[in-house]
Amino acid sequence: MEIELKLTVYPGDVPAILRAVGDVASVVQPPAVRRLESRYYDTTCRKLKSSGMTLRVRRVGQRFIQTVKTEGDGLFARGEWEKPVASFAPELDGHADGLREAFVTDIERNRLVACFPAWRADPSRIELAIDTGVIRAGGRELPVNEVELELIDGAAADLFDLGARLAELVPLRLSIDAKSARGYRLAEDTPPPSVKAERLEFPDDITLEDGMRESLRACIRQWLANQASAFDGRDPEGVHQMRVALRRLRSAINFFRDFIPDPPLEEFRDQSKWAAGSLGPARDWDVFLLETLPPVMELWPEHRGLRALHDGARRMRDEGYTEARVAMSSPAYTVFALRLAGWVERRGWRSGLSEEAMKAVKRPMTEHAGGLLDRLYHQALDAGADFESLDAEAKHKLRIALKKLRYAGEFFRGLYPRKDVKKFRDALTDMLDLLGKLNDLTVAQGLCGKLMEAADDDEAPASGTATLVTFHEQRGHVSDKALSKAWADLRGADPFWRD
Repeated sequence: MEIELKLTVYPGDVPAILRAVGDVASVVQPPAVRRLESRYYDTTCRKLKSSGMTLRVRRVGQRFIQTVKTEGDGLFARGEWEKPVASFAPELDGHADGLREAFVTDIERNRLVACFPAWRADPSRIELAIDTGVIRAGGRELPVNEVELELIDGAAADLFDLGARLAELVPLRLSIDAKSARGYRLAEDTPPPSVKAERLEFPDDITLEDGMRESLRACIRQWLANQASAFDGRDPEGVHQMRVALRRLRSAINFFRDFIPDPPLEEFRDQSKWAAGSLGPARDWDVFLLETLPPVMELWPEHRGLRALHDGARRMRDEGYTEARVAMSSPAYTVFALRLAGWVERRGWRSGLSEEAMKAVKRPMTEHAGGLLDRLYHQALDAGADFESLDAEAKHKLRIALKKLRYAGEFFRGLYPRKDVKKFRDALTDMLDLLGKLNDLTVAQGLCGKLMEAADDDEAPASGTATLVTFHEQRGHVSDKALSKAWADLRGADPFWRD
């Protein structure tokens, strides 16, 4: 299994990377430069891609090496098989029919091997490959400037720790995008895909510690898997799912810190809040342009005020995406992601646990999950007490409490029978959908206020705001009757974690 880490580097910083490696690690195999020409193959209907596989033939000097890779089951792990072949033509024992060249890469690789951390008696051996070059497909080109760290032997946590140390010294941006994924997108001229949260499946006897580790890993996977889509900006789901992942991450940290009081958890929680916040403006303007404004503009497409809102919102959305890209490109963001991943892989919380606490985290997670879900459930019931008289601020607080309950339910639902989970989960989702619509309108009014402030003496945005708000209020954006029914259905749904 190949375990590797990719970091995007600015072309002019390659010498700085080489110096930084020497500063933080022990170089045991000095840099060597070679050219790598690779051709990637697939069928016209992308059969290999859809199966989670890539097939590549690479020329290294006078040799040709064929490589098959598969998607792995870890955060940055993939299956990899290599064999020498005679030429760029794939050799698959009669199974190469229908394969066509999909794209090519032409890379200059600066490779070295280092031991890290150098002070330890048994440091990990890590290969660093600094790649500069290009991907070509369909007459288009995409530059490549990245550092790949691959674990030769040792602990996966050391891979992330070395990446974090380098990112502290040289501007780097974390990426999980393989060259093959970028090549396919270039060939097909498609944006990076967004990725939803995976369903966690736990064995009945999983310990609290292992359950926490797998939950945090899943959050990190979803977060980083959406980074390319969010950075690209063409698919609004990228930013959305990235925010969801960061919120789930912060929720998981909150859930488990009662049992694992390790100081870094507080720092990771604050950093995840900052990262999610940097995506907030882009997401808010996406919702405004894609959900809140369209039904009104369909009725009055020539309304000057609505057009002013639309044009202003597009400008503000562009600014929001710029803010998000700046955050994703910052050293603080990259170091946070790498430090968190390394902490999870090494089970960093163990260093701060007492003997009694260690025994507690070794007990089955089912002993802890029910109590946590019960606590969050009662907090939500308290927030929704006297529901009919709740004002907008109180409904927002209820929404936050219900979201915490939903995230916890998603982490732990694999411990319970699906049929018990479904009814409660459906009722919770319905309630949150309605409260979310209320919140969207509240946010939209705030966004309209920003547009009016930016308009100076132009009264068009104010006219558009009045039309938009009146439309949603008169059409019953969310009716009190629908809210009351959804709340009653949720209260009537049996909590799935109880016998």
